[in-house]
Amino acid sequence: MSDLEPKNKKVRDAMPACSAAAAYGIDLSQLDYILTLTPAERLRRHDAALALVLAVREAGIRYYGFDPRSSEAP
Repeated sequence: MSDLEPKNKKVRDAMPACSAAAAYGIDLSQLDYILTLTPAERLRRHDAALALVLAVREAGIRYYGFDPRSSEAP
């Protein structure tokens, strides 16, 4: 193992997958950004996204008059 290779086995094992994803055309910049956040910051972002989803779902129910996910939907 050279000095340039990661010492952490998980990081070392993940590198081929990341390289393959990038070669496939997947933009890894969002993943890189998320990994710069602390766990508390990630949870705040998750809570904000969840609040948005719930608000949009509620707006859809008010607009259409029913929850399309319900088994009683027309």
